[in-house]
Amino acid sequence: MKILYLTDQVYLHGGAERILSLKLNHFIEVYNYDVFLITTEQKNNKPVYFLNSKIKSKDLGINYHREISYFHPKNLIKSISHFIKLKREIKRINPDVIISLSYSPDQYFLPIIEKKIPKLKEFHTSRNNYKPSFLRRTLDTIFTKYDTLILLNETEKSYYTNKNKIVIPNFTDFKPNSLKLDNREKTVIAAGRIAPVKQFDKLIEIWKGISADFPEWKLKIFGDGDSSILKKINQLIEEYNLTETAFVLPSTNNIQEEMQKASVFALTSYEECFPMVLLESQSCSLPIVSFDCPNGPRFIINNNSDGILVEKNNIEDFQKALKLLMNDEKLRINFGDKAADNVQKFSKEKVMKQWSDMIVSVSSVKN
Repeated sequence: MKILYLTDQVYLHGGAERILSLKLNHFIEVYNYDVFLITTEQKNNKPVYFLNSKIKSKDLGINYHREISYFHPKNLIKSISHFIKLKREIKRINPDVIISLSYSPDQYFLPIIEKKIPKLKEFHTSRNNYKPSFLRRTLDTIFTKYDTLILLNETEKSYYTNKNKIVIPNFTDFKPNSLKLDNREKTVIAAGRIAPVKQFDKLIEIWKGISADFPEWKLKIFGDGDSSILKKINQLIEEYNLTETAFVLPSTNNIQEEMQKASVFALTSYEECFPMVLLESQSCSLPIVSFDCPNGPRFIINNNSDGILVEKNNIEDFQKALKLLMNDEKLRINFGDKAADNVQKFSKEKVMKQWSDMIVSVSSVKN
């Protein structure tokens, strides 16, 4: 089986990049598939996560201007070059299946470039707040040309008109944690790309109302990204006099180790599709407090069993939930044990079998 994957880059820390690396490695190491990866703006950077040396990677060097619309003339010119280069590579590789993880223009023109080879479109963001223009709505009809759409949760299926839609969740390869919660640091941990959707500024506001009552506890946020947002977060930490208890730290490839040392995980995003970071937290036996944002956390967290779902953007209730767990070690241990049990249904072996079965099915229909 020859698989071609399309995405923009694999050098930034993020859930999509993390799960992609795990899938590509698994396709090779377990299923012995022939795997190709085409990026558009790797910019000579090394992959942030380990990729098996058997993966045949190529960057097209398109390098879209991300600060402006893809429909801007500067990017439209680049998309022409993208079209030509991608068409050439598909002809050269001649894969059995093409999977688009990309959110750049190739997700729209791929079905035009290649009509015979099965094409799968994989989504990692929620369409909940998606308000497209007339042009976007018109372009979105192209998604019906894909043989299958792969979505991360059941709610997302309602946003697409395709007949062939399948839900395959993310998974984690984190090993079960041997360190019990009664031996851990009094730390609330959060992690993710520094971006508006993560609302780390709200987490600092939440922490402002908690820290005075829990002077021995720390808040650690791990992430890289938007420098202006990072500056704002650090300014809030200074303004609220939280410099002794709240810290924003760079992304790390050792996030599992950091999670295993912490006692509670916090997620304050206004939107998540199926956040890998929650699966990783549960693998580390961490109880979670999360906004019940559309649409992912509710498909992972069992409310009041292995974590607490809080009404979206309700800061007061989020503070109450954190205080409840921070005050009660036995409750944290109970939630953590259940989290570790729950995450087993999202094991790599189970999820990757779904992927392999689906790919074989799609390719056999076409052949």
